Amino acid sequence: MSSDLFQLIKLSRLFDAAFPLVSLFLGVVVIGQLDNLGLFLLMPIVVILNSVAMIWNDIEDREVDADNGRPELARSNTALLQRLNVYLSVLIATSLVLAWLVNIFAFMLVIATVCITWIYNSRPIQASRRPVLSIIILSGAGAFLPYLFGLSLGGVGDHALIAGLFWWLGRISLSVLKDYKDARGDARHHKKTFLLCYGARKVAFVSVIALCVGYGGFLCLMYPLANMSWGLLGLIVAIGLFAYMRRTLFHPAATYGQLDSSFRKLAQYQLLLDVGVVLWLM
Repeated sequence: MSSDLFQLIKLSRLFDAAFPLVSLFLGVVVIGQLDNLGLFLLMPIVVILNSVAMIWNDIEDREVDADNGRPELARSNTALLQRLNVYLSVLIATSLVLAWLVNIFAFMLVIATVCITWIYNSRPIQASRRPVLSIIILSGAGAFLPYLFGLSLGGVGDHALIAGLFWWLGRISLSVLKDYKDARGDARHHKKTFLLCYGARKVAFVSVIALCVGYGGFLCLMYPLANMSWGLLGLIVAIGLFAYMRRTLFHPAATYGQLDSSFRKLAQYQLLLDVGVVLWLM
């Protein structure tokens, strides 16, 4: 049992929950509900759902991950995989109970998030194998849905909703780059990722457009609500971030470990940018 718990925590990759948590806080700040006690229930919900998505994806992609230097689940026996599926059910049920204590909107968002996680990972759709749909769903689940959880404490007005769509677009700039580190295993298993289907030049193009239009549009929409005039500074930081992306990922290293390290370093920079946007609005 202790080994199962360790495996569950490892697969949950709790440090990756920082991204949806920031998006949650952004939604809360946009509607001015930072002092709402419901936030303390939404935080574990977002962390749990992020863990569910991570574990679910690792189970479905265990053979691909083995060729990318992560063979843990590929060597796992059927009993362990069954127990992991039970744990997933428990986590989903827990998130539903917590969401019900917040409001019906949050409850419906949990159901929507689980359905989207299923669409991304499982047949017949299995969006993770579809080059365009995969990055749309991945970025939406990691940015837009947590943002909506934040809005659930107040209300979803047109202005806040449009801003959230720009935020979603901005996250595509990172999601489209994730395929670099998994390219070797994806190619061996004929997985149709955006990188393998369209090449590095189009990945670069999509990343820079999504970054500039997404973050730029969000900052412009939110500028009247900001307490500090840092909109121009935010755009400069975004442009500098893209320059960093090109240096680290568009000339990939040879090994999975190096690529994974580069991607995580890049993700940390984007997380700092996201936190900066939240602070700009507070």
